[in-house]
Amino acid sequence: MGYSKMKIPKVCEICGTPFLAKTIITRYCSHKCGNAAARKLAKEREAEVIRQKFISSIPRDRLYISVREACVLFNLSKDTIHRLIRSGRISAINMGVRLTRINRDHLESMFPKMETVNLKPVTTKLNYDKEECYTIGEISKKFEVSDSTVNKTIRKYSIPKKQIGRFVYVPKVEIDRIFSRK
Repeated sequence: MGYSKMKIPKVCEICGTPFLAKTIITRYCSHKCGNAAARKLAKEREAEVIRQKFISSIPRDRLYISVREACVLFNLSKDTIHRLIRSGRISAINMGVRLTRINRDHLESMFPKMETVNLKPVTTKLNYDKEECYTIGEISKKFEVSDSTVNKTIRKYSIPKKQIGRFVYVPKVEIDRIFSRK
């Protein structure tokens, strides 16, 4: 990707300092912050793998679960669970020090099970047949706008596109949906 002559003012997602970006997709002010973001993402992925292993080790047929298991299963903090127990909203049995057991069915009725968050975005494969797509020139002629306006609109609404040879193809459905509003 080429650099623009224009500098785009942005704020670093890691350290929060303002900086001038050379591209639209720049998110960090330096390589140091970029590396820190990569380490943070790797740590989050590793924690999610450990969490999933722990969840799979909990027997599904057990009626009472520990506070730690409840925290992981329902994505709640220990303090929240203990507060709910003290207020009487959750029934629990105290079998000794650090042996508090919570009724799993009661928790499931109170909190629907959280779905695991996918860290990778789900991408759908688009059909780029020539009958199902417009070229940039076709869009500008049909809707009577300039090529630069079409390109800006494609970028603004993150419309997927594919370059085949000299032509850039964009799905008709997306373009018709966007330009029919204008």
